[in-house]
Amino acid sequence: MNDSSPAAPHTPPPAPSNGRARPFWGSVDILLAIPFIIAIIIVGTAIASVLATVFSDWDGTGDLPVYGLFIAVVFQQFGQGLWPWVVSKRKGLGMASDWKFRFDWPGDIAKGLGLAVLCVIGSTAATALTSVLVGLGDDEDPSNTSIISDNQDSPWLLGVILLVVFGAPLTEELLFRGLILRALEKDLGIYVAIIGSTLLFTLPHMQAGATGGETIVLLAGIATIGLVLGIATVRLDRLGPAIIGHFFFNAFGTLMTLVT
Repeated sequence: MNDSSPAAPHTPPPAPSNGRARPFWGSVDILLAIPFIIAIIIVGTAIASVLATVFSDWDGTGDLPVYGLFIAVVFQQFGQGLWPWVVSKRKGLGMASDWKFRFDWPGDIAKGLGLAVLCVIGSTAATALTSVLVGLGDDEDPSNTSIISDNQDSPWLLGVILLVVFGAPLTEELLFRGLILRALEKDLGIYVAIIGSTLLFTLPHMQAGATGGETIVLLAGIATIGLVLGIATVRLDRLGPAIIGHFFFNAFGTLMTLVT
C-alpha cells in the first residue's frame, strides 16, 4: 500500500552571502574588530570630552570627570558587544551557534560561581608570585579598580558599578571567549584559540601611568582569569558559565574595593 502521508516540511540551509555558505567568519574578523571598536571608543571619548568641557570646565588635561569616564566606557562596552553580533549577523548562524552564547539554567549559576572562585584563587596566586619576582614595592598598586575607589562619593558610582559588574562580563565574554576564541579555534586550533584569546583579553587591561612592575603583576592576574574562563568555555561549549563567573568575580572585586 502506498504511503500518501505528506512529507515533513524541508528547512532550507542558511542562505549564502555573496555566494559563500554560512558561517564564513574567521580570524580576519578579529583584526577588523580593532578599528571598529576603536572608532566607537573615539566617538564616546569625544562626546565625554565635550560634555566635561562644557559642564565641568575640564581643560583637556588630566583624567576625565567620572561621568565622562562613564560615557566613554559605555561606548567601549557597546562596541565590544556589537561587533560579535554584526559578524554573526552578516557571516554566521546566530550568536548561539557561532559564539555558543547559551545558558543552562540553573546549573550555570553554580558553575559560574565555581569559576569565580577559581579566578580569585588563580589571580591571587599569580599576582603574589609575580609581585615577588619583580620586587613590587609596598607603595605600588597593581589593581585596576581606581575608577571605583576614587569615586566612592560620586553620584555616578552606581552607574560605574553596573558597567563593571554587568556590562564588562557580558560584552568582554562575547568578544574574547565568543568571537575571538571561536574564530581562532576555527582557523588555528583549540590550543592557539585559548592562548590567543587570553592574550588579547589581557592586553587591553593595561593601566596608563602604571609602573613596569605594576603592569606585569596586573597582567599576570588578568591572564590567569582569561585562561580559566577560556578553558571553561571550551570544555562546557557555551558562554553562560564564563559570563556568570566573570560577573561573580567582578562583583566580589567591586565589593572588596568598596569596603576596604
